[in-house]
Amino acid sequence: MKKFIAIACILALCLGVLAACGEPVPTEGNDTPIGLKLVYNGTTIDVTNGQWEPLRSQVKTADVSLGSSKEYEFTGVTLAKLMELAGATDCTKVIVKSSDGWTAEVSAADAKAYDIMITDGYVGGKAIPADAGGPIKMVFPATEHPELNDTYDMYAWQWYVNEVEFVK
Repeated sequence: MKKFIAIACILALCLGVLAACGEPVPTEGNDTPIGLKLVYNGTTIDVTNGQWEPLRSQVKTADVSLGSSKEYEFTGVTLAKLMELAGATDCTKVIVKSSDGWTAEVSAADAKAYDIMITDGYVGGKAIPADAGGPIKMVFPATEHPELNDTYDMYAWQWYVNEVEFVK
C-alpha cells in the first residue's frame, strides 16, 4: 500500500511539472496586459491586448541576436507606434529595458525612420521561446537596412523586454 501511495504521489508530481512546462494559453481579452510597460513624462501605461493588436505589423529580418543569418518573420509593434501610443512623439531617445537588467538605447529618429519592433511572436502565431529572447524582444530590420548593424550591434537586440521608456 505504501508503494502504491508513493507511486501515485510521484506520478501526480510529474504531471504537475509537465503541466507547468506547457506553453501558456493566450488570453484574448482586450484589457489583458501583455507584460510591457511604456513610460513617458512620469506616466506609465501597462499595454493591453486591446492597445497592442490594432498596431501589430510584421518585419522579416535575420536574427543577429542569435548570431545567425537565418531570416525570421516577426510580428509585433514598431517603436514609432509605441511612441504614438505613449504620446511621446517629441522624445529624443528610446530606452528598452529587459527583465534581466539589460538596457538598449535607440535614437527616436531611427525609431521613426526604421521598423524597429518590439515583437511578441513569429508570423503564424508561434511564441518566441525564452532561449531566443522571448516572450517579448526588440528586433531591428537589419536585413533590409544593414546600416543599422553599424549603429546597433547584436547586444541592442533586447531579450526579455518588459519596459520601453521614452526620454525627451
